[in-house]
Amino acid sequence: MSKVLLITGATGRQGGAVIDALLDQAAKDKDGTTTKFDILAVTRNTSSAAAQSLLAKSPNITLVEGNLNNVPALFEKAQRLCEKDGNKKIWGVYSVQTSLGTDVTTDGEIAQGKALIDGAIGAGVSHFVYSSVERGGDDESWAAGTPIPHFQTKLEIERYLRSATEKSAAMMGWTILRPVAFMDNLAPGVQTRVFLAALRNHLGDRDKATQWVATADIGVFAAKAFSDPAAWDRRAVGLAGDELTMEQLGEAFERATGSPAPMANWLLGSVLTYLVKEVRLMIGWFATDGYKADIAARRAEHPGLMNMEEWLVKKSKFVTRRG
Repeated sequence: MSKVLLITGATGRQGGAVIDALLDQAAKDKDGTTTKFDILAVTRNTSSAAAQSLLAKSPNITLVEGNLNNVPALFEKAQRLCEKDGNKKIWGVYSVQTSLGTDVTTDGEIAQGKALIDGAIGAGVSHFVYSSVERGGDDESWAAGTPIPHFQTKLEIERYLRSATEKSAAMMGWTILRPVAFMDNLAPGVQTRVFLAALRNHLGDRDKATQWVATADIGVFAAKAFSDPAAWDRRAVGLAGDELTMEQLGEAFERATGSPAPMANWLLGSVLTYLVKEVRLMIGWFATDGYKADIAARRAEHPGLMNMEEWLVKKSKFVTRRG
């Protein structure tokens, strides 16, 4: 019997990447040795174009309408779907919360994250994968406080996950994935140009490197954790595919696109960090501390882990020399 996974953020970048990785893994399984999964994809609106596009990807996907402000109702609905299809329970959960945006608060993110953990334990879930953020090393991140509110929320949720599972007789397994800056946040347009200008203002051209990861690779690691839960149980790992100074970032863009990295005037970057406190705190932390994911270790586990140039060519919306 296949295992049922409840994937939150299914029509977003991360949840969608997890689903794509699971489907790709199944497609490559020619000898039937890979664990089979049925996917319950959580979305606020099952009739939206994004949800319907997701549904069309595989007969193993079922849409679940709900949101993380009412986790008990979400689990109840998901459990009914499991029973309807002859499955007894939800086997795994992928948890990701929105950190920034309209009507998003730090308290709300923490409440959603903790509620998903409690709901999963109550539903007898076997393995829980939480998407967090890297904060200075695999071990160091457990204790590393940062000035960035949406980093601190994730630290609190991580600690709650560890504590709740230690206290639970059910002994739910867990994996914490800690991605660094998303390559996918780089796209043609003013927003990227201004952000990169702000980044250069703080990091200089050669003084300080920052780490980047493709959301597609986050999905691959989540799929690995679900497929081999024993190997990934109680692991909390940073995810990064490249580490670049601003000069090196520009060189990656040159090789991939034939043009420099898109960057606005320094003044616009300064305006961004002046007006948006969260961005100012985050970029300031990049300059003083920064991500410290072990890229070599992650690439040993996932040889296809993309660097910036590969992501630009394969996944980005930029026009590249190779298509």
